Amino acid sequence: MHASDAFSPEAFRGGRWTDEGPVITYIQPADTGKATHLMRYNLETGDSSRVIDGTNLYAEDVNRLVQIEDYQFSDDRKKVLIYTDSKRVWRANTKGYYYVYDLSAQTLTPVTDRQDGHQMFAKFNPSASQVAFVRERDLHVVDLATGTETALTTDGREGGMINGTVDWVYEEEFRVRDGWRWSPDGQYIAFLKLDESDTREFALTNYTSRYPEYKRFRYPKAGEVNSEIKVGVVDVGAVDTAKTNQEEAIKYFDTQTWDPELSQPEERSDPHEYIPRMGWTPQIDGRHRVWVFRLNRLQNKLDLLYGDPKKGMVRTVLEEQNETYIDVENGKITYLDDGEHFVFQSERSGFNHAYLYRNDGTELGPITDGDWEVTSFHGLDEESNTAYFTATRTSSIQRHLYRADVSVAPHDTAQPPRKVTEKAGWHTIDSSKDRDYYIDTHSRRGTPPTWSLHKADGTRVKTLQDNRALDQRLARMDLPSARFTSLPGADGTSLNSYVMKPTDFDTSREYPVLMYVYGGPGVQTVTDQWGGSRHLWHQYLVQKHDVVLVSVDNRGTGGRGKDFQDVPYQRLGLPEAADQINAAQTLADSSWVDEDRIGIWGWSYGGYMTLLSMLRGDGPSTFTAGLSVAPVTDWRLYDTIYTERYMAPPQANTDGYRKGAPQTYAARLRDEQDLLIAHGNDDDNVHPQNTVQMMQKLQQEGKQFEFMLYPQKAHGLDGAKTRLHLYRMLTRFIEEHLARPEQERPASR
Repeated sequence: MHASDAFSPEAFRGGRWTDEGPVITYIQPADTGKATHLMRYNLETGDSSRVIDGTNLYAEDVNRLVQIEDYQFSDDRKKVLIYTDSKRVWRANTKGYYYVYDLSAQTLTPVTDRQDGHQMFAKFNPSASQVAFVRERDLHVVDLATGTETALTTDGREGGMINGTVDWVYEEEFRVRDGWRWSPDGQYIAFLKLDESDTREFALTNYTSRYPEYKRFRYPKAGEVNSEIKVGVVDVGAVDTAKTNQEEAIKYFDTQTWDPELSQPEERSDPHEYIPRMGWTPQIDGRHRVWVFRLNRLQNKLDLLYGDPKKGMVRTVLEEQNETYIDVENGKITYLDDGEHFVFQSERSGFNHAYLYRNDGTELGPITDGDWEVTSFHGLDEESNTAYFTATRTSSIQRHLYRADVSVAPHDTAQPPRKVTEKAGWHTIDSSKDRDYYIDTHSRRGTPPTWSLHKADGTRVKTLQDNRALDQRLARMDLPSARFTSLPGADGTSLNSYVMKPTDFDTSREYPVLMYVYGGPGVQTVTDQWGGSRHLWHQYLVQKHDVVLVSVDNRGTGGRGKDFQDVPYQRLGLPEAADQINAAQTLADSSWVDEDRIGIWGWSYGGYMTLLSMLRGDGPSTFTAGLSVAPVTDWRLYDTIYTERYMAPPQANTDGYRKGAPQTYAARLRDEQDLLIAHGNDDDNVHPQNTVQMMQKLQQEGKQFEFMLYPQKAHGLDGAKTRLHLYRMLTRFIEEHLARPEQERPASR
């Protein structure tokens, strides 16, 4: 499963919806050569046509064909902005080169000279007369008629100012990369400006070269100083191309988030610290405003601000507070096409729901309510006043599409929702722009995904991609299946769980148990959806090595409301590990479980949970073996935004950080417990420093363990050979220290 793609499901190629109907555009590799075509495809009729013939994309500046990696149509659909020759920046290929293709003239023109460096996040203005982009942390704009390029900002530099994009921690934890937007009328550009001068640098070391090489980047750890941030607006009409400095054309909104004069203690309680999202509103009183989300340092107070680009004034439109924290995800705010309303998602009721507002911030009432969660809001059909959303109303381990009537008059209660999707399992919805159609990606725990086209009312139009061949192949193998159940947490709370037993399970035997855990805030492993290669590996362990596989979603995981998710607040790891231990002890009471052979494994937060569950409380007497991949071992070593959201800064929660650190409990590893830790030494997310410090603590306590370092591998340990090596090692460890009866295991250390 890791050496080949024999068990990888086929995937629908997907694409981008056009403005109307079941029509998408997508990139298609040519049958021969290196060309890529841009295609138009009607999902319902199957009709397709070629929008751009890739053999015409000969770029004279590099004397070769360029491939389409991404694209943007101009508003009039006469030009296409083509992105090519990209390179990775942390998680995604966000830097490359851009060309403008004129569909009528069939000409390809570079936006700017490649010799000046990679470009990022290029976009047409609404009239397609200009293209703006980020290069080397500065914003630039090019007049397409004259080819004149103008630097809009000039102070961008490594370790200093950033314009139009963000720093490492914003990208990782707020999922922000592209930090600028054209206004809908093209008169302005709004952009994020950060100053990371006062943040601390971290270095990763490459030992595969003759002399070590260092990758240095700014990484604010919990309790340290963040980058300053503010929102600027460029008045494009005031830009003077004859000048090298455009300061007179730029205004900065006073969001109170740019305060470098604060001391470090003041910084840690800053009431205005983060700008996790921004964009443009529809016209309000004749002008578009810049909307801004602003969070305090503790991330439990969120403000929606409007900035007037003409006057430079800022006002607060909406305020949201929570006793713990507020998650800011994509889709938290949606401006409707009527230009008069927006939808805001909030957990104020104890569950995440959608609320309707006028654009001036006046709340009109809930769109959804109840003891269940909205997980995605897909939009509102304004002709029928019908909202579409994905939710957990049927089950917290499934996802279904629902629709509900919406009143635009003030109201106190939501209309009852109607379920649109029918099949049990997990539905991922992609709605067309006109909301007349949607693509449903459906799967179940042991069933690979299928893609189908539906009309808005749920009527199935056609299957776009199935995985019948893989499904049949898996069925012939008679693999074990997961049975969903529940197990008690440490406080008696019923926890979603699944148990996977061998197909020839014998109730008179005793079996070893391996628990698979992630356990982190808002994340679920116990879901009725296709589990991919990891689930297949679990099935292999169960069938080949007679191991019973169990997964338990402890308190703090997602899908069950705010109170459930908030249990570990400011004490990360403690209730979660207690739940895993109690679930394991409950299993140990079963006649078919060998209580001396219970193991636990996980990756990232799951690796952290593995260590804490083995070492804290009754863990040492509960778990025989543990496999911890890329674990956090002390939250002081992780970044500000994620860690402080759940733990507050360490200076304000010393006890919580100490108790939640596996390093604290190194002395509690018993001689009878077997531990394996694996980490990549190029992990920019959970730094290998975590594992090095954990190993030092274990060694100081005279504890034996196994360790594998993956040189130049990041957090995901990507690469077919690396994954194959990792899973072979994990399998061998499970076979030797868990699957074998005690008398057949290696001698105790």
